[in-house]
Amino acid sequence: MTLVVIASSPALFDNIVRQAVFARQLIDGIQRLAKLNLERITMHTINRFANTGLLVMCALCAVPASAADINIVGTWRLLSWVAQDQESGALVDVFGANPTGYLIYTPGGRVTVNLTAEGRKPLSGDRFSSPVEERALAFSTSIAYSGTYTVKGDAVTHRVEVASFPNWVGTEQVRFVLVDGDKLTIKTPPIAGPPDGRQKVMTLVLKRLE
Repeated sequence: MTLVVIASSPALFDNIVRQAVFARQLIDGIQRLAKLNLERITMHTINRFANTGLLVMCALCAVPASAADINIVGTWRLLSWVAQDQESGALVDVFGANPTGYLIYTPGGRVTVNLTAEGRKPLSGDRFSSPVEERALAFSTSIAYSGTYTVKGDAVTHRVEVASFPNWVGTEQVRFVLVDGDKLTIKTPPIAGPPDGRQKVMTLVLKRLE
């Protein structure tokens, strides 16, 4: 019998595959026991186990992925970045209405982030001799860092090894993630945010590229 599975997300598909492998291993183990006459197991019992495994997999198709199923591995493109003031509730587009940037999670546990504001202009000279004001503006309208990451439930911890903002090097940055199809939503705990350094929750929305 052939089972066709339609999964609503890569994470759900991965979970279904794991369930299928487990069901196959279970059936193989029962068959080996039957051949060795270690248990009185009939083919009818084996088929019941198989059908149960298939029913479990089919049921999974209709259940949204839980936090434990989150699959963030891949390349994501930034769509928006909004900060909400924790006292006033005011919202601000951190890098404008159309920021650019990418977030990459590798299967080996590495993370790379490079985000920039909309409307950035080239410096009048090179990055060493341009006026201080131009270099300061370029610094404040971009952020980049890289390091390792771990996932626990819906929380992703970035362990920063190198960063354009040197204060983050050696720190752990905790983010809360939600995957919905090809969209990734990331929220921060309250942190100092632009333009006044007040406590804000940052929400970033990204689209999966691969």
